[in-house]
Amino acid sequence: MTFFELLGPTAVATVICLIVALVMFVIELFTPGIGVAGATGLLSLIAVVVMQIGWGQPRVAMYIIAIALLVIILGLIWVIRSMQRGRLSKSFLVLKDESNGTSVPDVASAKSELVGKSGVAITTLRPAGIAEIDGKRVDVATVGAFIQKGETVTVVKAEGIHILVRAGGATEPQES
Repeated sequence: MTFFELLGPTAVATVICLIVALVMFVIELFTPGIGVAGATGLLSLIAVVVMQIGWGQPRVAMYIIAIALLVIILGLIWVIRSMQRGRLSKSFLVLKDESNGTSVPDVASAKSELVGKSGVAITTLRPAGIAEIDGKRVDVATVGAFIQKGETVTVVKAEGIHILVRAGGATEPQES
């Protein structure tokens, strides 16, 4: 008995639907989106099973279901292992247990030390820009008027990641 005889009268349609399902699943793996290719592949696979149960060999339908489940399980195992130790583990898609950057509370406490210190506007502050304060370039915003590049600025308030400055040298810091 040949392969096509085993599939019965729907042999050609079965093979075409299997190829379409395989191609759609591969396309789904490599394209972002809402799963249209994956849904098409799944529908093609369901069509193969229905054709084999209805007009072909029910035994072949069970083989196709078993093989599809095996491939899905092996694919999931491969993806999970890749997320743990493989290429995906180094991807930005996988969350890490720790971060090697600074956290927001550290930034907030570092910025609050700048209150009352003077610096120079590196860019024109309209109202936001960059100033050099205490030897460091920081993003700042003015409390009101625009400040020209090169003018002296004083940190008035530092709240979270926001640093407010006003024109002029160091004097007593203002609370607002």
